[in-house]
Parts: sequence; structure tokens; C-alpha cells
Amino acid sequence: MRICVFDSGIGGLPFVQALNREFPFLEIDYVADDAGFPYGTKSPEMIRDMLFERLRRIRARLDPEILIISCMTAVQIGLKELQAAHRALNIIGAIPPIAEAAKESQTHRIALLSTSRTAEDSFLDYLIARDAPDSEVLRIPAQDLIEYAEQHLPFASLLSAQTMVAPYINYALEEGADRIVLASSQFILLEDAIASQLNERQAFNVQCLDPRAKVISALQKLIHYKEHAEETKFQKPRFFLAGDRGATPYYIAWSDKFNCSTPQLL
Repeated sequence: MRICVFDSGIGGLPFVQALNREFPFLEIDYVADDAGFPYGTKSPEMIRDMLFERLRRIRARLDPEILIISCMTAVQIGLKELQAAHRALNIIGAIPPIAEAAKESQTHRIALLSTSRTAEDSFLDYLIARDAPDSEVLRIPAQDLIEYAEQHLPFASLLSAQTMVAPYINYALEEGADRIVLASSQFILLEDAIASQLNERQAFNVQCLDPRAKVISALQKLIHYKEHAEETKFQKPRFFLAGDRGATPYYIAWSDKFNCSTPQLL
């Protein structure tokens, strides 16, 4: 079974890693839309057009049975339309676990780190009203963290990453949040820096949540796991770039870090 994980950049790599651990028999392709990055600053119309063009190329070149969209901005703008247009393809979107955060929170205050686009979108209004009606959700746009994670994090120290996340974590703590939802895939790459910052502030009651567990749960319903239980041979995921510039040093660094193939053009 071939699965494709699609993201605006490298934020979907932690999803690839989680899939490999849970389903070692899968053949996984990863597509980073380096030509369209960043999605969080573009108009919905532009993002929608890019998504349809990218998915057409993904199906023609890779022919996956399941597509996982790990980019939250892509999910909120294009998921429903893509599912309607490609009914023969199972498409799973990474939805921020707001409901889980609301159930776990003791203070009923949740911090949600997102892109600029996600913070303003009505889709987020819908999720909050549906999943956390009795909680206060603090929307914290952190667009600069997206670009930092994408281009600088693979060569940065933990101290540098901590310095970048500190203002956002400090704000969340000052506002009394005890759950932090990572609503952009790139933020997951900063989870070590966030955890270090929380420990430094002795905020031991605060936890971060991201969509990986929900994606795994959705896949378990589609994959007949027991039929493949003996197939444990690891297959290195293939890494593709949607642009035409070729692999940059930071894309090569990220592919090595997550044990993927050398990035190639889609």
C-alpha cells in the first residue's frame, strides 16, 4: 500500500516518522510544496489552485491509495473540495486536536499556535465552536516560526530554537493556558524547544498536542493492520519537491534527519 504525505514544506516529516513507526510495511512518499511555500501568507484562491494542481501531479506520478495533508492551511482551505473532486482517493486532513485539549484542560484556556492565515479563517471558528465551546481559545499567529523551522532549524542549536519560541510560550503561560495546540505542522519540529521552555518555566502542568495521533487513528480504520503484521521491513520514504529548483541544503538536511531519500523533483 502506497501512501503520500503532502505539506507546504517540511512540516509533514514528523507525520512520516510516526507512520513508519506504526505501519512499517507501508510505502510512503513525501511531497513538499517548496514552490508554494509559505501557504500561511497567501490568499485562499491561490492556495486552492495550487492544491488542485499539486494533487493532479501527485496522482499522475505517484498514484497513492491514501493521501495525508499535514498542512493545516491546506486542510482548512481545500480538504472538502479535494475530497469531493477525488472520490476514488482516500484523503485525510490533519485537524488540530482542539477537542482533546478542551477535555484535558483544567484552566479551560487553550493556546493555539497557527499561521497567520489559519488564525483568521472561519474554519477555525467552526472547530472552536464545535470542539471547545466551554473553553477560551487563544489564537496565537506565529508565522515567523514557520519560516524559521523550514530554513534555519536544521542547522540551529536548541538554545536558538528556545529563543524563537520563548515569546509565544511566555504569552500562553501568562494567559493561563495549560494546553498548547500546535495547529501548523512546522511547529511539531519545534516540540523539543517548546518542552525545554516549559521546563525552564516549571510549567509542568502544561502539555502540547498535535494532530499526529488523530491521523494514525484515521489510518488504522483504512488499513488492515493484522494482514501486514509480519511485514516489518523498513522502506525508506521517498522525498519529492513540487518546485523546479532542486534540493536546497536545508531540504537535504531535513531528509537526512528523517531518514528519507535524497529530495527529487515531482
